[in-house]
Amino acid sequence: MDDIFKNTIEEGKGLPDLSESDSFSVKLRIPTKVKDKNFIFYLERIVNEKQIHLSFEEIYVLEKIREHQMVAEPEYKKKFLELGIIEKVGKTRGAKYILSHKYYVHAGKVGLHTRLSGISREKQKELIIKHLEKNRRGFMKDFQDIFSELKRMDISNLLRELKAKDKKITHEGSRKTGYWKLV
Repeated sequence: MDDIFKNTIEEGKGLPDLSESDSFSVKLRIPTKVKDKNFIFYLERIVNEKQIHLSFEEIYVLEKIREHQMVAEPEYKKKFLELGIIEKVGKTRGAKYILSHKYYVHAGKVGLHTRLSGISREKQKELIIKHLEKNRRGFMKDFQDIFSELKRMDISNLLRELKAKDKKITHEGSRKTGYWKLV
């Protein structure tokens, strides 16, 4: 199985699919189309530039990152960050990992990198202020619409910062049905 996974990833075909397997049988779908040849060239370039060897497990983790899946192996993340192969987006438990900007430049997809890395925390706060200036008040539902990629807790943290630290907004009403407005 390791060889099958390794070969399909190294050939740029993505991950094999075992989702239709059950307790009694194994159904393996091996992709035949190359999904991302730029990923292969990128890995080859990294290996040559950094003079490193990537194990199957490391290639597998990088493929999961390329496909925007959660990665739990902290030792690989640390190594990849130090080598500049990946980037961390976010600071708290909600942080995610994406391939480095170099990959997206190499693949000609710098716009995708910008979308995946998101906008800065300060820009997010500016959007909240802009919304409140235009609409006079904002409900949590409004902010969830604006920041659909963020968790509710992340939005709450932004609002708390704007209230306590920046002293630019205030909250009116109950926690559940209340709204935010400019000071």
